[in-house]
This record gives sequence, C-alpha cells and structure tokens, in this order.
Amino acid sequence: MRHKALLPGVIAVAALIAGTAFAAPADAAAAAPATHNKLLNYVLAYGDDDEPADTALSALCQSYSGDTHVYGPIAPSVDVIHGDTVVGVGSQTGCYAAQNETTVAVNPENPENLVAGSNDYRVFSSREDRNDSSGWAYTSFDGGSTWKNVQLPALTYQTGATGALSDMDSAGDPVLAFGPHNTVYYTNIAFSRSNAGSAIVVSVSHDGGLSWGQPSIVQIDGVAADGTPTASDYFNDKNWIAVDPRTGQVYVTWTRFTYDDSGNYIESPIYLKTSTDQGKSWSAARRVSPTTTDFAGGLTAFAQGSNPQVAEDGTLYVAYESSVCATLACTGASDHDETVVATSRDHGKTWTNALVGQNYDYPYNADVQNEALTGENFRLNSYPQLAVDPVTQHLYVVWSDDRNGQYDASGASVQTDGTAFIASSRNGTDWSAVTAAEPGGDVFFPAVAAFGGKVAVTYYTRSYDPSGIDVDYAYTTIGRDGQASPQHRITTASENPDVQFVGVGAVTGQVLQGEFIGDYSAAVLGADGVLHPVWTDFRGRPGVDTPHQTVDTQAIPLL
Repeated sequence: MRHKALLPGVIAVAALIAGTAFAAPADAAAAAPATHNKLLNYVLAYGDDDEPADTALSALCQSYSGDTHVYGPIAPSVDVIHGDTVVGVGSQTGCYAAQNETTVAVNPENPENLVAGSNDYRVFSSREDRNDSSGWAYTSFDGGSTWKNVQLPALTYQTGATGALSDMDSAGDPVLAFGPHNTVYYTNIAFSRSNAGSAIVVSVSHDGGLSWGQPSIVQIDGVAADGTPTASDYFNDKNWIAVDPRTGQVYVTWTRFTYDDSGNYIESPIYLKTSTDQGKSWSAARRVSPTTTDFAGGLTAFAQGSNPQVAEDGTLYVAYESSVCATLACTGASDHDETVVATSRDHGKTWTNALVGQNYDYPYNADVQNEALTGENFRLNSYPQLAVDPVTQHLYVVWSDDRNGQYDASGASVQTDGTAFIASSRNGTDWSAVTAAEPGGDVFFPAVAAFGGKVAVTYYTRSYDPSGIDVDYAYTTIGRDGQASPQHRITTASENPDVQFVGVGAVTGQVLQGEFIGDYSAAVLGADGVLHPVWTDFRGRPGVDTPHQTVDTQAIPLL
C-alpha cells in the first residue's frame, strides 16, 4: 500500500540488530552472481513510498485514455467490481475510481465461497478533496461467477471511523484469510495522510464475507484514543494475516518502521500479534526478526513484506525479505538480500529463521525513486509469498527478482528480465534448491497457491509484449520435481498499465503516468481443484468505460 513518505536519511547503526540462528540456504554452495541492485535497506531508507498527489496532474487519468474501445471482451475473466464510479468532485474529477493490490481467500468448508479485496478508491474524502482508498470486500458464493461488493465500516475518516481511527485518511494493504466455521478475517493498514498516525486493523465476518463488524485495532501509533495526532517514531506497514485451520487462532504480522528523532530510518523489523477470541483482543507484540543487541553479522532487521501461514499441526511460518550483512552499514561485497522463512512451533514465542535463497531485487530507478522495470513507471518489490498445502503440509515460497537482467560493467541496469522463483520445504527449515517458476519475460508480483499436491504460480508478465510496456497475467503449474509447466496466458490482451496515478519524475521532471498499480497480486486453490487468480486489470470494462484499474478474476480448473 502507498503510505506516508518514509523520511530519507542516513541509516542509524548504533542500536540495531542481533543475528539469530538460521539454517543454511539450500543453494549456499552455489557460486552467487554479482549483486547489482541496491539492497533492501537502501530502498527502505531512501525510496519514495508515497502516492502521486499533484492536483494539477491527477485528472490526466481520464484524458490519457479516452477511448472505450481500446480492448475487446475480457471473458472468460470476470470483473469483480460493481457500482464503480466516476469521481465527480475534487482534484480527481473525471477519473474512474481505481482498484489495485489484490487479495483473495477461499472457504475451506465451501470452495464456491470466495472473498476478495483490494485498495479501493471509490469513496470521496472531503478532508483531502479527493477519493482515497477504503476497505472493501468482494464476495462470491458461486465460484467466482458473480460478486457482491461490501464496504468495510469505520476504517477511515470518510467511512465513519470514530476515536483513534478518525485520524486515518486511507486504508490499504488488504489481506484476507478464512478461519473455521465460515469466519473471514480481513486486515488492513489505516493511516493519516497529514499526521504520523498508522494502525494495523482487522475486520471480521461470520457469514462468509457478506457482512462485517467494526474494526479491531491490532497496533496503533501516532494518535491518541480520541483521534488527536501525537508524535511517533514508528510507522506500521505491510500487514498480513493467517488463521490456524483447527483452533481458529489468528496471527497478524507487519513491518514496524522505526526512525530516530530526526526522521532517519533505523530499522524495519517484522512483528507478530495473535488473537484467540476471533480478533476481539490481541496479544503483546513479538518480534519475528532478530533482536536489537550485539549484532555480529548475518540477518538484519532491514526487513519488509511478511507473509504468515499456519500448518495443520499449528506450526507457524512467516516468509519475508531481509538484508544479510557483515556490518550494519551493509556495504560489503558479500552483503545481499535474502528470502527468509521463520518457523515457530510455540505460537510465535520463539523463532528459527531459515535463509531460502538470495534475492536479487530489481534495479533502482532514481526518477521513480523505487525499483522498477525498464520503461515502466510503477514501483516494484521482491517480497515473497508463502503457501502451505492443507493436504500434504508442504510449503512453497515464491518471489521474483532481476538476476537474469542485463547490466553493464558498472552494474547499471540495461534491460530488466524479471523471473519468478520457487522453493519448497516439508518443515520450514530445510529448503529445496531455488528454481524458476516460469519461462521468463519480465515477470513481477507472483503469487502461489497449493492444494492436494497441485501447485500453481500466477504473475504479471511482459512476455507477450517484449519490446513494449504492456503486461498480461499468466500462470504455471509446478511439478513434483519442482519444474514449471509451460506458461498459460490468463488475460486475453496485453494491457497498458499507464492509466492512473500520475506523478513527476524526481530526476527528469517529466510527467510519469501509471506510478502505482499496487504491491502484489493474489491466487487461491480450493478443495475442488479450481484456481482463482485475482489481479489488477487495466482494461476497465471494454465498450462501457475507459481503461482504468479494476479487479479481475477467472476460475481455472487444474487438471
């Protein structure tokens, strides 16, 4: 989710991270290629993580693509969004409301019951004079053929929040998880655009996603109980949620950005809280990342992008990306980023961190002020997604990076070639070799789903427009040998992502269209063997409205 800009500055290293015990990576003996891209600690400290908000530019989202017949029909895909609107007032007048950054969950007791969500910008905020993201759930009881859209109550100022949450202007980083007995848990970040306030919240539905209760606050900083802003050295970001399939215990992880009094980035450890009463109350916070004393080299707390999952026996796993460094300056020749999976067998009290494989990230684009593909304006990341097969209990972790891209002698990117990678494990400690999960072609934002030995990886790809900027959504299946099937195209046409979120380049000063498309995509695989990918689509409703960001899905039986 786009949130308040992280304050750039020199990384403070006086009080950081102690290394924790971790298993050796499966590919530790292999000769690693050179690390060309900036490490995660640099991107988290200096990258621009704020939405484009220039009121003179935002209406370009409509005038840029005025033709309603750019694309043909989207079938067999389905547009999940109903009741979408054209913004009628404020700085975005004339723009279609955007939806991006998708999530989806399937009911373990009824595979026809799906609940999806996204950053949904259809609600106007009088305080901001523009539309901003608010929590929405999209619910289906017929396997994804039809959908009902439901607004979550009281997450933000414009959706009726009271008390501390009344300070919050935006809700995002949506993640869903089903628990037992048709109960659905929906976590979001809620934050202020003008103050230091940030919160991790959870909404709960007991009827498969048709109705939702008031939000429960998991963590909040920068605001008093009555909504009065307060000073804070913390920002809560990138939440994720998982539920124990037997006991119903709920686990929420998130990244806790920490700054010094001058606003300089210090660390961003992964934290966890749990609930044993269906989200009514929450435990004290526990760190998943290493502790903050006596760092001696190894895994740091320069971390982001956590993703928890719970096995049938109650074992808790959390995947995330983190820098691994000899010193806290992270400037050594062997310093690099890793995909990490932490394992806890005592409900999050203690952890073992396993390094799964080196994560090469994407090249940093100074104009975009974040990682990006060649020729694209939207920001990228290499954060992992994790799945536990509920039948076999095998774990699968996926991520994408640019290790196969072209770089010149100085290490500068010439042409990106993002690739999705996968590794598997039976216990969270010992991991297979890392293998390609698809055939290549500038891939990003992969998701993984598994059930009964079937494994699918979904992702965006530029392989159908290799010389341009258009993207498609596609998938592969993964065999028992870890090898990927041929690629299956899901979208019926390559799509131009430059339709919304307009900003100005930090270096060139030029208008940049399509600066934000979300930070991940999603997929689930139900007990019926049907794969349900859910992604940000850029076609809108062809023949009805102009191209814009929306949410599409498709039901794909895996044979």
